[in-house]
This record gives sequence, structure tokens and C-alpha cells, in this order.
Amino acid sequence: MEELLKKLIETSSVSGCEENLRDFLIKQIKPYVDETRVDKIGNVIFKKGSGRPKIMINAHMDEIGLMVKHIDEKGFIKFSPVGGVDKKILPGQIVKIHGSKKIVSGVIGFKPIHVQKKEEMEKIPKIDEMFIDVAAKKDKDVASLGISVGDFVSFSPHITKLFGSRVCGNGFDDRVGCLMMIEIVKKLKNFKGTLYAVGSVKEEIGLVGIRGAAFGINPDIAISLDVTIAGDDPYLKPGESLPVLGKGPALLIKDAVAIVQKNVRKWIEGVAKKNKINIQYDIMDNGATDSSILPMIREGIPSAAVLIPSRYVHTPVEIIDMSDVKEGVKLVSLLVKTAHKYFK
Repeated sequence: MEELLKKLIETSSVSGCEENLRDFLIKQIKPYVDETRVDKIGNVIFKKGSGRPKIMINAHMDEIGLMVKHIDEKGFIKFSPVGGVDKKILPGQIVKIHGSKKIVSGVIGFKPIHVQKKEEMEKIPKIDEMFIDVAAKKDKDVASLGISVGDFVSFSPHITKLFGSRVCGNGFDDRVGCLMMIEIVKKLKNFKGTLYAVGSVKEEIGLVGIRGAAFGINPDIAISLDVTIAGDDPYLKPGESLPVLGKGPALLIKDAVAIVQKNVRKWIEGVAKKNKINIQYDIMDNGATDSSILPMIREGIPSAAVLIPSRYVHTPVEIIDMSDVKEGVKLVSLLVKTAHKYFK
């Protein structure tokens, strides 16, 4: 699974530019399903099985990133954030600009500490004070590389094995969900009903893609696969975030948009207990997942989110425990197999 995760990380997919990852998912999943299609806004929808209930699982394909906003006469590139980018962690990062000719490497520059005034050292730099440097001499050099306003910018991909079953990398939100979806579809056999596995677009900019896909499918039950904030970091107070690394996947009970239905929660808890799968709980005061918007689609689609705890979400050094991912795959696979008993 780690090798597959590495390939997912290396496949850039900024919100609005998910084509590369979509093609990768199609290559991985298509041999194991009955039907594959891409809808009008770029979601990829895989169908496996037939009849009721209709079960939808999804992972969003997009990641946070940047977009080229302006190129000055000296060849320095101003940018706009795409999704929830933390400006504090931007200076010094290596980025990849997806131009019309090729992918161009650059670095995010900021005023060196040696020439900063005292008050500058103590404040958080603004986005408009930073720039991308591709080592060009003038704007014409940048243009010759095929870079223009509106081009997407991704962060340099990497993944590193850490202690035990823990790994560090960027873009785990939501490559981890995509990894789980691939593994679930590949291994799932002998279930009743129809499984729809959806790679959704533009989650990071407002849960955009899943709305149309869910409206068209109109599933009887839906489960989103994503990451959540791990609460075992020194800067978090006890209870500020509940899930921790290595204790299993988390069931999202409440976020800023939705609360999981009691019957859905009871179903998930029952399957986990029967199969001796440890689950954690998550309550978000801010933020949401694709599952959160589904109760507002059509007459309301029952939904839940199974989340993998991750430290330092939306940074280049996210950390997860692969044991949580494996347990998440096991849990959701069993949920698909038992859905016919609860949803029709």
C-alpha cells in the first residue's frame, strides 16, 4: 500500500486540475468494475454490481495548491492560493508550475531574515509579499517556459517512511482516501447491491464536485473517505481534536455543516464491534467533508465519513499511520457488504 500511496502523491492534482490523478484512478480501478465514466465537471464514477441498495463511497481527488496570478518584468511570479493554504508555511517551499509546455520547478521566495526589520521578523508574511522564483532573468524567459496567468502550481511531492508503520508526506489530504477507495474496490467481492466509487473534484474549494455526482447517482447510503486532524500533537490541548495516530479510523459525528444520523452511526459502530475493528470519533467545530453536503442533496442522502488521523494537515509534512489506513479499508469493505441489511 505504501508504494501505491507514493505513486498517488507523485501525481499532482490541484483543485480544478485533477485530470492526472483521475487518469491514474481509472488505470487502477477500471479493470475491477463494470462501468467507468467521467461526468460533465470531471468527477470519475466507477460502478460495480447491480440492484439495491445503491452504495456510494468517495474520495476527493484534489489537493490544495496555488495559481499563477502575475508575472513581473524581472520574471518573478505572484500567486493566488487554491484551497486552504497556510501562508505561514509557504516561504522556502519548492513548487511545480504546470505550464503549457512542461512542468517547471520553482521556489517560493521571501525577504531574507538578514534584511528584515524587527517588526517584520515577528509578523506572518502576507501572500502578496511572496513570489515564485524560477530563476528567470525577465518575463520573456518565463513566457518561453510556457508559464502564464492561470497556471496551476503544486507543491513538490515526497513521501518518507518514519517510525514503525508511520509515514510522512504531502497531499495525504486526500490521497489517503483515494488509496482506500482503490483498495476497497479491488478487494470487494460477493456483496449485494450496486457500489459506486467516486473520485470527486474541487472539494478543497467548497465541496463542489460531489454535489452533482451524488445528485445523479442518488445513493441509498454514502461514505466519504478522507483524513482528519490528529489530536496527539504537543500544540493541541486534550479534547481539542479527538482522533490519534495508530488507534484506528475515525467516524465523523459532527462538523460545521452536518451531524451523522443515528441509524448510520449505529450501523457503523455495530459492524466495527462485531469485527473487532477499533474506531475513534471525531467532532469538528470547523471544516467539513464531502459527506457533509449530502444530506442537502435531493430529498437527503444518508451519509458518513470514515477518516484517517493525520498530523499537520495541509502542510508538506503530514504524518499518518498506515495501520489506520488498513483498518479503514477493512471497515468500509464490511460496511459495503452489510449495507443491504440497513438501507434499501
